[in-house]
Amino acid sequence: MGDAAGIGPELIVKVLSQSGAYETCRLFVVGDPSVMREAARIVGAELTFEPISSLSEAKFAPPRVDVLCPEGVRIDRILWGQVDPAMGQAAALCLRKAFELAMAGEVHGVVSAPLNKEAFHLAGYDYMDELAYLADFTGSPDAFIMGVMGSLWTVAVTEHVPFREIADLITKDRVLRYIERMHEALMRVGIEHPRIAVAALNVHAGEGGLFGQEEIDEIGPAIEEAQQRGIDAQGPFPADTVFLTAMDQGYNGVVCMYHDQANIARKLLARRSGATLFMGLPVVCGTTAHGTAFDIAGRGIADPGSLAMALKYTARLSLPE
Repeated sequence: MGDAAGIGPELIVKVLSQSGAYETCRLFVVGDPSVMREAARIVGAELTFEPISSLSEAKFAPPRVDVLCPEGVRIDRILWGQVDPAMGQAAALCLRKAFELAMAGEVHGVVSAPLNKEAFHLAGYDYMDELAYLADFTGSPDAFIMGVMGSLWTVAVTEHVPFREIADLITKDRVLRYIERMHEALMRVGIEHPRIAVAALNVHAGEGGLFGQEEIDEIGPAIEEAQQRGIDAQGPFPADTVFLTAMDQGYNGVVCMYHDQANIARKLLARRSGATLFMGLPVVCGTTAHGTAFDIAGRGIADPGSLAMALKYTARLSLPE
């Protein structure tokens, strides 16, 4: 359900109102039925939200939508657009329930509406973000984030770490691991021969060592090792042009060295159609490439494109290999 005070419930209603949402998967909501009904009222949707106590009761028969409400989740009043620890708690409990079902083999993929990290932290969750929480809860130490921006995918070798620590984390083994992860994900969505561009860390790709050695000592050797393993990886390309190169030359994925290298491009180029995928968990978890948008919450005007994209690729990645 995401944070109930944000645009998440509205986005869910809009996505579930699209007939195409049901073409590749059976859908239900983990959340508070009263919140979902209120969101449907605001949007003007003709869906009905019916509570169930277990998946065995689910009908999977739209326009009826089954709603499984976790223990401890009860939202009597929504304060639209406000940071509320109760909403952070409810969102976390919904995610936890979804992954309890995943670990029990009852669901094959999870799509989450956006959480508000401040509300999440105020609710007592001492994690950097929801991925760190899910990684801990499911015992998944190698969980990571991939981004989708249309036909181009991204992954960052480092994510939520202080900037001054990034260079020490750029090692050959780590860069190679993320090149391989990108290659595997692209193969799973049907790209037979993925082409992967790898970004440099330093300005001008280091200028032959003038501005840093990471390209020579770590990134370049990782690319060479990937090529030896049959992966079409090229680079390192200067970070200020890597996305231009990738789009102009038909690459399918870009491996970036840190969070902002990937996400500035994603948020400029795919503001409404990009998606975020949490990988390395018991099942794939898709979410939006944007936040809770408290400034427009409760108004019925949020664009569901990013959540629809998250659902599309979560479903594709959840198919048996």
